[in-house]
Amino acid sequence: MRIVGLFNNKGGVGKTTLAFHLAHMLPRIGTPTLAVDLDPQANLTASFFTEEKLEAIWEDGAKRRTVFHCVEPIRKGTGDFDPPEPLDVEDGLHVICGDLRLSLFEDQLSDAWPRCYERRNESALRATSAFYRMIHDCSKTVGASLALVDLGPNLGAINRAALLAADYLFFPLEADMFSLQGLRNLGPTIQD
Repeated sequence: MRIVGLFNNKGGVGKTTLAFHLAHMLPRIGTPTLAVDLDPQANLTASFFTEEKLEAIWEDGAKRRTVFHCVEPIRKGTGDFDPPEPLDVEDGLHVICGDLRLSLFEDQLSDAWPRCYERRNESALRATSAFYRMIHDCSKTVGASLALVDLGPNLGAINRAALLAADYLFFPLEADMFSLQGLRNLGPTIQD
């Protein structure tokens, strides 16, 4: 199983659109796919489902439907991630839904990031590796051989943890000066 992150620190370059279309196309050519929405704006999730379905997904009483529900035990300090309940879109295509509340996990990840270098700091490592482990576990459950991960346009802690989880990165760009500058800024950060 491979994880592909779609990322640029500039918004509006087509990350979500590309993730959506690849997610539909890949199963049709024989690659079972898991689409993962790690952008707290949750636009990839909104692309897949109707407003009525989104209301049910994001309802307060819904359990383990979104990535936020999965990391909630880590955020609260009560345990490890809960396994996601991906939604089926079509044969060979499943979605781990995004959630606006995922941004509540950002502070905890920011705090965990420097503590990962401390020996035996299991809670920091558990928080930082949660996305990686969650995606791999879910891919096994649904039989996906590829995960496409849509990320927001920033270099915050959520995206840093997601970038660590990725085997490959796609950097969608527009043909303009701002996209080029964004790529220049991104290169050294990705290397670090």
